[in-house]
Amino acid sequence: MPVLYVVEPGAKVTKEGQQLVISKDDRLLGEVEVQGLESVVVLSSVQVTTQALCELLRGGVEFALINSHGRLLGQLTPPTANNLDLRRAQYAAETDPLFALTQSKLITAAKINNQCQVLLRHALDEPGAQGAVEAAAAELSVLADRVPQVTEIAALLGLEGQAATLYWKVFPQLLAPSGLSFPGRQKHPPPDPINAALSLGYSLLTNLLTSQLDAVGFDPYLGFLHQETYGHPALALDLAEPFRAPVVDRMTLRLFNLKILCSDDFQPHPEGGLHLTDDALRHFFAEWERVLQKLAIREAIRQQLEQLARVYRGAEPGVQPWRWMAR
Repeated sequence: MPVLYVVEPGAKVTKEGQQLVISKDDRLLGEVEVQGLESVVVLSSVQVTTQALCELLRGGVEFALINSHGRLLGQLTPPTANNLDLRRAQYAAETDPLFALTQSKLITAAKINNQCQVLLRHALDEPGAQGAVEAAAAELSVLADRVPQVTEIAALLGLEGQAATLYWKVFPQLLAPSGLSFPGRQKHPPPDPINAALSLGYSLLTNLLTSQLDAVGFDPYLGFLHQETYGHPALALDLAEPFRAPVVDRMTLRLFNLKILCSDDFQPHPEGGLHLTDDALRHFFAEWERVLQKLAIREAIRQQLEQLARVYRGAEPGVQPWRWMAR
């Protein structure tokens, strides 16, 4: 178990020996050895003792606190090894617009390719005519081929926007008939169950990358594609782009197409939009962990960050983002 999720409202995490003990109202919910854990993720409604946090830090385990939308409220990170040279290299690269454009093009091309592959996978798996889906996949492939010729970030963002329009237009056709509607990608706040599940998945993906970047020694808030704004981990958001469609979007499709989740699993959020009920949230995290392990996403992220460090230090010209193939 590389990651422990504690999502039971009112639960408490304490320490006994080298174990974490999860309980609620004097009822034992579970015991987990700290050794072997990579991170612990808890909802804001969960209590965690200082002794438990100290044990996590001593064991080199990341701790993240999220709300029910999946937004990262904060994290504790064990002290890292000397990372000054990497940070200096990252800050120096930030002043080079050609560097930013080069990496952004590689990220965007991989993102569009992966969106295309998700559509192709659906066309291969589902019987019957899939003309609109196949046509959108073909157009996405053309857009991905145009990325290398782009000479400025604004034009690159334009291509990315065109790809998003094509992709989300046919996304409803990837959903099995269930009475649920998908009005298109809407996120602040998510107004329907499908958008709520997508937003939660994207938040978890960004949180995972933020944690890993911080652990290696990067500044997660200094990126090259996303705009650098207060509170937004731009580099994590950059690197998340290729993972979104194959990891989060396909997981969301599976959750609804197999009726693991339905409209009754969502409720209004105090901040607006919808969020998962407590029971449904446990199913969501179980599926999230299953997908991460099946696709070896943590390993892919580690490899990505190792290569990115070489890129920042000048040993390689550009990052090679993770690509997923339909077959």
